Amino acid sequence: MQSAQLGVEPNTGLGQAYLIPYGKQVHFLLGYKGLIDLAVRSGQYKAIYAYEVFQEVEFSYSYGLHKDLVHVPSQNPQGEPIGYYAVYHLKNGGYDFVYWTRERVEKHAHKFSQAVQKGWTSPWKTNYDAMAKKAVLKEVLKYAPKSI
Repeated sequence: MQSAQLGVEPNTGLGQAYLIPYGKQVHFLLGYKGLIDLAVRSGQYKAIYAYEVFQEVEFSYSYGLHKDLVHVPSQNPQGEPIGYYAVYHLKNGGYDFVYWTRERVEKHAHKFSQAVQKGWTSPWKTNYDAMAKKAVLKEVLKYAPKSI
């Protein structure tokens, strides 16, 4: 029902939404691609993106009344990312971003992923960076404009 209301297709290659069995119940999970689709449908966005941040790059951010984010990526990043951020820009000039440290992403994974909690193989093990970017995208779009 929720899938039909939002106009997203569950369990398809589009990755918009998923029907997840938990015991005798089925839970609806809106995927990050479905969330981005709902945002884009509003017609209010110029851009939505997420990146990882490595130790050796120029990176700074500040929250408050005047939010600011500066990231000058390396052409040849070394090591593991130290954090992840997601940004959106609206056509009317509005914007927002979220930055999470790697530690915060890991806490999120342990809190919300049963596969991580139980030590199972999952995208958190096989494609950590993509899952981390998905997590910050979902966070930044939580209160952003969306439309069905």
